[in-house]
Amino acid sequence: MNFGQYVIDPILPFGLILLLLILGWAAVVIQYAFIRRKLSHTRALILSLLRLFAFTALISFALNPFLLERKENKLTQTLNILIDTSPSMGLSEPGGKGSRLDEAKAWLLRGSPPLFKSLSERFDVRLYGVGESLRALKEEELSVLKTGSQKAELNEAMRKLSPKNSLALLLSDGNVKWDQGSSTGPPLLTVPLGDPNTHKDILIKAVKSPAIAFRDREVVIDVIVKAYGYAGRMFPMVLRDGGKLVAARDIPIHKSPEEIPLSFSFVPERVGQHHLYLSIPSQAGEALISNNEVNLSLKVIRDKIRILMISGSPSLNYRFMRMALKNDPFIDLLSFVILRTPSDILNVPIQEQSLIPFPVETLFTKELNNFDLLIFDNLLYHLYISPNYYERVRDFVKEGGGFAMIGGPHFLDDGRYTGTPLSEILPVKLTGREGYRRDSRSGVKLSQSGKTHPITQLSSREGENVNLWKEMPALDGINLLEPKSFKTVLLESDDGASRPILTVGNYGKGRVLVLATDYSWKWYMGMVAQGKGHWTYLRFMERMVRWITQDPGLDPIQILLPEGQAKVGQEREFRIKVRDEGVHPNLRDTVSLSVFNSDGIKIKSQAKSAGQPGEHLGSFLPDKKGIYKVKVETAAGNVEEVLVVHGAPEDQDVSPNPEMLRIASASTGGKFLAKGGDLLKELESYGGKTQSSLIEEKRIPFWGMLCGLLIVLSLLGAEWYLRRRWGLI
Repeated sequence: MNFGQYVIDPILPFGLILLLLILGWAAVVIQYAFIRRKLSHTRALILSLLRLFAFTALISFALNPFLLERKENKLTQTLNILIDTSPSMGLSEPGGKGSRLDEAKAWLLRGSPPLFKSLSERFDVRLYGVGESLRALKEEELSVLKTGSQKAELNEAMRKLSPKNSLALLLSDGNVKWDQGSSTGPPLLTVPLGDPNTHKDILIKAVKSPAIAFRDREVVIDVIVKAYGYAGRMFPMVLRDGGKLVAARDIPIHKSPEEIPLSFSFVPERVGQHHLYLSIPSQAGEALISNNEVNLSLKVIRDKIRILMISGSPSLNYRFMRMALKNDPFIDLLSFVILRTPSDILNVPIQEQSLIPFPVETLFTKELNNFDLLIFDNLLYHLYISPNYYERVRDFVKEGGGFAMIGGPHFLDDGRYTGTPLSEILPVKLTGREGYRRDSRSGVKLSQSGKTHPITQLSSREGENVNLWKEMPALDGINLLEPKSFKTVLLESDDGASRPILTVGNYGKGRVLVLATDYSWKWYMGMVAQGKGHWTYLRFMERMVRWITQDPGLDPIQILLPEGQAKVGQEREFRIKVRDEGVHPNLRDTVSLSVFNSDGIKIKSQAKSAGQPGEHLGSFLPDKKGIYKVKVETAAGNVEEVLVVHGAPEDQDVSPNPEMLRIASASTGGKFLAKGGDLLKELESYGGKTQSSLIEEKRIPFWGMLCGLLIVLSLLGAEWYLRRRWGLI
């Protein structure tokens, strides 16, 4: 209970106190009747009243009366001044006003007296820099404060500020990370920096591009360009593939700001990794030019493997090879069979002949680069192909094409290839004696290299694979050759001479293969006759074509990059797979990872086991945007991949964003302060509404007061004195 400044706080239940009081008053009445027999009415009444007042005062001890004194003390309010240090705060404003960060410093440090000093007199000022984290600053650090590399994390900063008796003042251009759904901390007052009306910039805001495309099929890249301050202008935008211009568009700008959607389309002609580059020329007055360009990486693959096969004569070897190639849905085969030689005499006019002439000039001057693999099958090529075209074949392989030569009596054209560009690229040479033998049957066996090579891996189990090749039917005819290097021989004859049957090699960017027999068709028919089916022959042909055309599916090492864009400051993870073909398990788990940034500088990276044999997880942290090279080295070989790292959103749209500041203020119960107003008055006005105070209370017990004690003693003393004087004691 509270009666003004006098308060009681009973130490006993109130009903019990009332009962004691009633019993006391009853005892006083009985005492009056007893005293009345000895004294007069007046004297008996006086003694009874003194006893009544003394008893009532004693009973009031249980009510615990005290005097309550209250005193209000206003607390000094804390003002947290937050300076945005996002990269966009370092941009210069038009008119030579310095950067947005300079504008923030000027607001606080200039004037007479400086605003910072005035605020320090009114508030308990605490200064912070807000970037990726909240950093406390001293006053002397303010003048030398610089921008950081990450956009300001405003939610995280507000969570670290106490909401009790404090305000937060943010000086920012609005390019901050803010989630209004999780706002905490004190009320936020915001002051906008930078002028969106004078901001000038043109940027590539978004790009939608496929990561994989097919050769000779149209690729469409969708782009959104945003422009500030260039209404009524038109700008060119170009798409380059390496140094080659592949597409260009004009960008008309009608208003400011404006977002313009564009599409670029082109048809890639080359298989492999393409480094694309979208760019807009920098313009006068632009706030930022690094957002005028975007790097893209496009992996172009074959929709089908295109093969040109030229056979010197119709044969079973040609028939079964053609059947195997046609059986593969991912192969597009164009084959020619020579049915007559130029020396054949026909007494039939050309217009009445059913056989068309071999289009050698068209194939080797115009169409060769449209194929992935060129096959010569038992071809006397000096009769049909001019030596002038040998250089075209060599250049085709050097630039990444595949070349295969299938044996037979006319293989290597009786040595006429010697000294030509063909002899330069082939991994074999003639023995100098006979070139072809059919007088003895010869089986085949795997060489040491063949036991681990992708072409000859008919089974993933090594023992089973060796037995499969031993079971292959014998060949009735083989070419007698010598390898330039025994490391390139995959299949050998098992007649004791170990003659090379299947030999492979590399030349330039391309690959070459020699199959020194025209009886490989027996691997089809013979296995069928044994009741084992024709799958071994088809698998051999499939892997032969895939290897020679450099299908990445046969690579012993694969780097599997995740989908989605890689961005600066975000760790990028990828998976590394190492095949177990011919690699000892202990060596298979040893991986060396190197990552190089766009400047060719090696950066920190790591590779760790993914928990499965031969699988690893690689990761690195991009420090800048551009094209990164990822290199993996193992005992099975090495492989390289490229990865495009895009800039953070801060590198793109850097226009002042006062609307974001309005949202942040509203979310915290704060206020958006106009840049032209009196900031000190605004802060004092808002601070007064939210200022808290401390109420100090002091309790003075009634029985602790001297006057209360004197009253009780006076009543008891007076009663005792009168009793003695009137003869009752």
